Amino acid sequence: MFIYMLIMMFTPGPNNLTMLFLGARYGIKGTRKFLIASAACLLIKSLLCGLLNLGLAELMPVIIGYMKWAGAAYMLYLGIVMARSGWKEETSLAGQQEESTYLSGVLLQLLNMKSWIACISLFAVYVIPFTKSVFTITWVSALFLGIMIVASLCWGLFGSAMRKFINRYKKPFGIVMGLSLLYCAVTAVL
Repeated sequence: MFIYMLIMMFTPGPNNLTMLFLGARYGIKGTRKFLIASAACLLIKSLLCGLLNLGLAELMPVIIGYMKWAGAAYMLYLGIVMARSGWKEETSLAGQQEESTYLSGVLLQLLNMKSWIACISLFAVYVIPFTKSVFTITWVSALFLGIMIVASLCWGLFGSAMRKFINRYKKPFGIVMGLSLLYCAVTAVL
């Protein structure tokens, strides 16, 4: 279970790519609002998936269809924002307030199919078959959240550490990050 959590949280996905982008653009402090909102939303999502796993399993075919397209559309939007950001000169507080917000963290996490599938499969495979204890579900959710925060900080720190290099090549970096999210959007609906 722990290995599964590590793989799901450290591999590239919309949240990690956004943290890399924000870290490169504003430094690790500039990722704060996005990370807090994304982490809070993941905790709620994880607890819901754990507590309602059986009900969600029956509703999932209906929910996944809508969430897949909504998530892909949001990732496409983020990709466009990232690709265009390389052409902007602004890395000021005003720009940071537009890109690294609580709302953007919540929206990305709500529409992030990777984390929905990770939460559902985590509980369906590793927890619910063995226990229906609310304490265990809460503990696993907290552990998953902790791993997500560490993974997000690693991606944000990497972006922050590479900030000078990335700023020198911000147009290609913005385009590559935008195309990476475009790839995430396409694979989410396929």
